[in-house]
Amino acid sequence: MDMRPSQWSAANASGLSVEGELSFGAFAPSAEPATPPSGRKSERVSVEMGAALRQRGAAGVSVQIMDLSVDGFRVATHLDLFEGADVWLRLGGLEACHATVMWVSGHLVGCRFTRPLHPAVLDMVVAKGNKR
Repeated sequence: MDMRPSQWSAANASGLSVEGELSFGAFAPSAEPATPPSGRKSERVSVEMGAALRQRGAAGVSVQIMDLSVDGFRVATHLDLFEGADVWLRLGGLEACHATVMWVSGHLVGCRFTRPLHPAVLDMVVAKGNKR
């Protein structure tokens, strides 16, 4: 399995550039039920992949995605986030996805995408992670 990280960089309209690394760990199938738990809109997929997360007006930082669904994601991060905060998740090869922090528990953060991912995009991201 190729575990080399994928490099990316981007610049916004004001010329500020952000660089990052998208890395994928070993994929472990979720031990969770196939149907979403009570209150959850969609099934989530357990993944271990690096991405970049940024807050409004801040630079992106590396985070570890723990699970991902069309509606949101859970990450491990050192950022001091709070419920209701706006964040942008950058997955390699995709434009940054706007999300809202729904809960914070220590270094784990759960976020809901403002616009859900298309199921094919989720499948592509997970498949790309499995190839690494």
